[in-house]
Amino acid sequence: MSELFKNIEKFKNKIALVDQHNKKYSYKYISEKIKYIQSKIKKSSVILVVASNNVESIIGYMSFIRSKNISVLLDKSFKVEYVNKIIKKYKPNYIFFPKGYFNWQTKFQKIISGKDYILVRTHYKKYKNINKKNLLLLSTSGTTQNPKFVRLSNLNLTTNTKSIIEYLNIDSKQITITTMPMAYSYGLSIINSHLHAGSKIIVNNNSMFEKKFWEKMSYYKVNSFGGVPQFYEQLQKLKFENLNTKYLKYITQAGGKLKNAQIDYFSRVCIKEKIKFYIMYGQTEASPRMSYLSPEKLILKKGSIGQPLVDTKFYLVNENKKKILKPFTNGELVFKGNNVSLGYSKNLKDLEKGDENKSILYTGDIAFKDKDNFFYIVGRKNRFIKIFGIRYNLDDIEDILKKNKINAICLSKDDKLNINLKKNFNEEKIQQILFDSFKIRKTEILVSKIQKKNIITGFKSI
Repeated sequence: MSELFKNIEKFKNKIALVDQHNKKYSYKYISEKIKYIQSKIKKSSVILVVASNNVESIIGYMSFIRSKNISVLLDKSFKVEYVNKIIKKYKPNYIFFPKGYFNWQTKFQKIISGKDYILVRTHYKKYKNINKKNLLLLSTSGTTQNPKFVRLSNLNLTTNTKSIIEYLNIDSKQITITTMPMAYSYGLSIINSHLHAGSKIIVNNNSMFEKKFWEKMSYYKVNSFGGVPQFYEQLQKLKFENLNTKYLKYITQAGGKLKNAQIDYFSRVCIKEKIKFYIMYGQTEASPRMSYLSPEKLILKKGSIGQPLVDTKFYLVNENKKKILKPFTNGELVFKGNNVSLGYSKNLKDLEKGDENKSILYTGDIAFKDKDNFFYIVGRKNRFIKIFGIRYNLDDIEDILKKNKINAICLSKDDKLNINLKKNFNEEKIQQILFDSFKIRKTEILVSKIQKKNIITGFKSI
């Protein structure tokens, strides 16, 4: 049995989850459901999970994590065509998905049919060469053109979960609310840490712009939540200082760099309201969180990703992979810790692999450290952009546009996707293509005409 969620029986009748209809689910109820689901699944299976912020989805995920199976976690926002592609690549023995998601629900044998979710057994035979260190596969980005997953082990997930619980002092008295998809590593990390600690989670699908979200915040006395930079930008526009936050004890931010203006604003409001504001840094490859900047250092070390979590470390290397010891010198940020993933996976055969990373992660981020060993990211070595905390490959975006006969150069600037073209363009058409392909909203896209190519690469600062 995996160590993650192994301890939930001790929380007994304490409420673990509250659904959209205000129905409460105790840890005892969840434990019984987990045992039931596990009884229906053969060990050493591959399970594809189409996840959503839904109680049945969370319980199913916990069941698979607690068993000796490998889960491939996808979000229900992915197109069915993409999920079918993953099914062909990984040949899962079971598929767990929302009712109505597929149009072939009678194609496979139905094992469990809940209110919102179905578990089916497929016709694929068990793959005998699976390395049992693999426990969970998470998508590396929001890009669907080159499906690549991060392979996570029991040790990776449990180590990171326990570190976060320790640093944020998460206990059974905590009440949090979901603000991100659970198949996104940061959203999943919040679920993992709070359920492992015996906390209460309000399972939410309302946006912060909806009155119902803030009604839940007040009614359930929510004392923490997390979000990506765009979440906090929107929260500022709503005038966070005027919202009902009297029960909030702390908030966390990760999934990209927050602008200095937002740091100043939230620091000021949080000090006034006695709310602790933690800025954190992470990647899916690190299960996912790596560092924190404590509330006391927000202004003094503004723009920093802080310092690594307990029992982990950061260091910088130059282009020849030699360590950089001097402060204020740019290099690639390297992370060391037991939460570093095993490696990547593109198909079923890759599940034969074990630990390829050996606890070392080359992040691809260019950074420097100050004299106090606080780290600051200044750019990317590779061509990626984070939008709402989800990582997209700029090359993949260019390829999709090219298939639609649009030759473009894609850049990341101020957390926006910059589409640069030499010819005249139809902006609405480009925005629609990118929304259909990647679910990138038009508010995150800037389209302009350029004269020459200008791409940031290597160790140059942005």
